[in-house]
Amino acid sequence: MYGLDYLEGVLVNLTKKAFTLIELLVVIAVIAMLMAILVPALRTAKEQTKKIVCAHQIRQQCMALLMYAQENEEKMPMMTWAGGQWLWDVSYFTTDVIIASGADRKIFRCPSNRIDTDKIRYWRYSEHSVSETTPEPSGIQQRQQEWRVVSYSYLMDTKNGRGDIWAASAPGAPKVPSNQKKFIGQTTQSRIPNGQMELITDTVIEYPSLYKWIIPDIYADWAMGTNHMERTGDPQDPAGGNIGFLDGHVTWRHFEKMYQRYKPPQDVIFWW
Repeated sequence: MYGLDYLEGVLVNLTKKAFTLIELLVVIAVIAMLMAILVPALRTAKEQTKKIVCAHQIRQQCMALLMYAQENEEKMPMMTWAGGQWLWDVSYFTTDVIIASGADRKIFRCPSNRIDTDKIRYWRYSEHSVSETTPEPSGIQQRQQEWRVVSYSYLMDTKNGRGDIWAASAPGAPKVPSNQKKFIGQTTQSRIPNGQMELITDTVIEYPSLYKWIIPDIYADWAMGTNHMERTGDPQDPAGGNIGFLDGHVTWRHFEKMYQRYKPPQDVIFWW
């Protein structure tokens, strides 16, 4: 049997080794401070990685379209008049050209966008309600007419024409048609250097209503239309977007330097 003196000594040692309430609170406070510092930094680093991946995807697509143009009298693989009106509508024929360069379906989705463009409802959007087992149309003319909904905006013309690209003196200022920048039908159509002609951009789409930068989709799920949103601020605004040019280079453009550029027949506005 242990004596009372021995047990008393054990209790004293345990008391000496244990944290006091104040020490425990200090430790918790330090951990909370570290989390407050590290979590935003990690989130920023994660978003920066997504921007880099996104830029690489845009560049790969630009290069595929430019290679196609070089082999086809400088013409772009445009949609026909029946193709989708929004700039993120891209024809089956155009995606064929890009995939033939070695890409896959995932290249058409910005990693910062909530739209899963790989899902059948987006990948074969114009056909509506088809299943994965339903064969896609095989004729070239129909593949130019059918379209997919993807994360990026394509500044290529259609065979029926898209209308004007707006020019403005400042972001959000009154718009006027631009006589210099047109939607691209072929790589040699403009006097502006190719390094200044936008070809593919991150989608920054404004829905002038309660939702602002988020597009409700009646055929599919609710979806975030704009690719890179700021994670702070109220209300949240776009952070900006990657811009791919007609010479193949890609650069990041902050939202503060973007303009309202195009309004299709529906009530939305595309910025770049």
